[in-house]
Amino acid sequence: MSIVAQSVQTAENLAIQPPIEEYFFEGAEKLLEIWFSSSKSNEISGSLRNIPRNEIDLMLDVARCKILHSKHNEAIDSYVLSESSLFISDNRVILKTCGSTRLLAALPHIIQLALKFAQLDQIESVYYSRKNFLRPDLQPNLHRNFDAEVEYLDQFFDGQGHAYCLGSLKQDRWYLYTFHRQNSTSGGDKIGVKKPADHTLEILMSDLDEEVLHKFTKDFAVDGRDCFLRAGIDKCIPAGADVHDELFDPCGYSMNAYMNETDQYATIHVTPEKEFSFASFETNQDLVCLYAQTRKVLQCFRPGKILLTVFANDVSAKGKDAQQQLWDRELPGYRRTNVQFVRLETETLVYAHFIKKSTNDVSSDEDDGERSD
Repeated sequence: MSIVAQSVQTAENLAIQPPIEEYFFEGAEKLLEIWFSSSKSNEISGSLRNIPRNEIDLMLDVARCKILHSKHNEAIDSYVLSESSLFISDNRVILKTCGSTRLLAALPHIIQLALKFAQLDQIESVYYSRKNFLRPDLQPNLHRNFDAEVEYLDQFFDGQGHAYCLGSLKQDRWYLYTFHRQNSTSGGDKIGVKKPADHTLEILMSDLDEEVLHKFTKDFAVDGRDCFLRAGIDKCIPAGADVHDELFDPCGYSMNAYMNETDQYATIHVTPEKEFSFASFETNQDLVCLYAQTRKVLQCFRPGKILLTVFANDVSAKGKDAQQQLWDRELPGYRRTNVQFVRLETETLVYAHFIKKSTNDVSSDEDDGERSD
């Protein structure tokens, strides 16, 4: 072989190959909650639960996820999705999606469906939230930064929404966009109509204990029900809740639950890969103390880092109690690095960030954490 031919062959053998992209999945969810109402107070409005299943499927196609299975009670429709969860009650939609989904792209479709099938022609309140992504570069353009999300949402609410960033810019942080219609005519604000108590607890967990991760794989459990019992998820939700869940192949877990005859729900999602482990828990239940609820969830997942939020309206005693306990106390085994209180348009919010204590930190668990300024 000539020198030239050898050189050509060597160059071909040494040709630069494109890098192999390592597998990554963004467990942190985008969360959208919308409350609808009718501007025609003298007319009886319909229910969002009247939206046909095929229309819901089309809306989720836009968000790039699909329904795996569903359950229903007298007050709420619960859907476990390929990427997290969907809950629909008479006047509220909660859509929670992980991975590289396009959640906000579904917003105009949800608005159209509410008008067409429920005669609900105005948005009463909106909450959009998420923690910072590990890999924002892998998100759709709309979701790569919070500024873009705020700009998009403002188009629907005439720039009247409010945007917040809670937590340290050098650590995990949490973004929130809210909108509330002024001069509301919703049931809770009408004269003579008692405003219902409302609160929401959300726990976002990362760096899960390695002994926990394998419990959410097909090597450990056969299916969702088996995982629910053997991984200890059954201890994280109130007794008697109606549950449906999914154990993914080869790993990953999603669960929805609702309390019978109410629109109270709980949902858990787990991304168990060690390199980017993540789990979330969310509920609006009022059967169990929310602070005790939080401790049960942490005992199950044993995360290294926790981002925790509690919303509560003025008449939610249990929500207010949970906020006060998070403000006053540490969580056993964890050091609180940040706690913030925010008064929103119609409720209050407490945000807290915790990291697991090192093994040589022996002082704090004994007193269960008086608040240190």
